[in-house]
Amino acid sequence: MDLITIYTGVIKVKSIEFFYRIMDRNKFDVVIVGGGVIGLFCAYYLNLQGKSVLVLEKGEIMKSCSYGNCGLISPSHAFPLNSPQLLLKAAKWVFQKDSPFYVRPQWDKEFLSWMFDFAKISLTKNQRVKSMHGRHGLLTSSRDLYGELLADSNWNCNWSPSGIHFVFHKRKCFEEYAKKDDILKILGVAAQPLISSELHDMEPSLTEYAYGSWYYPMDASLNPGELLMELSTKLRERGVQIIENSPVEGWLESNGGLFGVQLADSEYLADNVVLATGSVSPKMVENLKLTLPVIPGKGYSITMKSPNVQPKCPIIFDEHKVVATPWKDSYRLGGTMEFSGHDSSFNPHRIENLKTVASKYLKEPYSQEHVSNWFGWRPMTPDGLPIIDRSPRHSNLFLACGHNMLGLSMAPATGKMISELIDGQVCHIDPQPYSLN
Repeated sequence: MDLITIYTGVIKVKSIEFFYRIMDRNKFDVVIVGGGVIGLFCAYYLNLQGKSVLVLEKGEIMKSCSYGNCGLISPSHAFPLNSPQLLLKAAKWVFQKDSPFYVRPQWDKEFLSWMFDFAKISLTKNQRVKSMHGRHGLLTSSRDLYGELLADSNWNCNWSPSGIHFVFHKRKCFEEYAKKDDILKILGVAAQPLISSELHDMEPSLTEYAYGSWYYPMDASLNPGELLMELSTKLRERGVQIIENSPVEGWLESNGGLFGVQLADSEYLADNVVLATGSVSPKMVENLKLTLPVIPGKGYSITMKSPNVQPKCPIIFDEHKVVATPWKDSYRLGGTMEFSGHDSSFNPHRIENLKTVASKYLKEPYSQEHVSNWFGWRPMTPDGLPIIDRSPRHSNLFLACGHNMLGLSMAPATGKMISELIDGQVCHIDPQPYSLN
């Protein structure tokens, strides 16, 4: 025990050379903890640099939080959730079971701190502007990277650069949204306003309940489950090792750095470690004395066979925060935000609310064939910005977490940034907004 000191969840080693002599294990340039879309895109860009990469996923990749979202690739989502208007709406919604935004009262210190910061940022214009610019950088970079990557016809993931509609029922809400679009125009993300016959001619699946739409032609969509399958398959073909059902239980630590990860019955050594574990990231680094401002925000979706009359492109029913996404052979409704911790219970009211909203706007809102329900926890930060940074406590631990509801939309740029940080390159976008500090 003179050379190895064991702590809860962390093994501290005074001589790495000694450890290498007594351990006969595989060693990698990079071990990535987390096999969702963020972790896989980190692996993709690190592999392009010629690095040996291992991805460890605690469950199955096809059951990760990345699987069940609505598949939007959306530069139009630069605005964070924070706003004075949302605070006012949330005060009303908190008492409605079918509201798009629900907070279950809880006396958890981290949760209360997060909510305080969220509210403070909602009332601070400068901070909201900073968040918007940070989100914009990742979203536009990722949209460009997706376009380059998926131009290759060998990718089968229902890629559709068809744009996205933000549809409104109330004329007042439609006209108020113009203020947001004016700001997005400054960022180079402009919408086409459509009302009445102009809207219904372009999107004949809509009922007369829809008054108008702000249509963003630069947005796109894909099937996230198919993307995960394609990406993991191509990574394995390129030599990336991906091991599912392998939860990391501890860290191998020495002299201010990590040199590997500990599983129940094995260890893997690494020059660098990437944490990409979504909403559970704070728990993963508790033993490393790191605090991450990430809490789970529960979302729901329902997937089914495509109805006979389905939208031509994704539609966001903005007043209700519900999304309808069409694919070639399937169709998904999704949305809601529920702050209830890692509550694993299934709330059928959420699914029914998705269907109720869709019934108002769509001529054929859903089908009854091949229906599957899903929920997952989005990794929410109080300012809407992800954490993409080197750990302040460990020189070779890199953080890629807290992507809120935009993990799919931000994944390629995040993966590229992580590869640049590890390789010591200048990042292709300014990394400052995503600093842990």
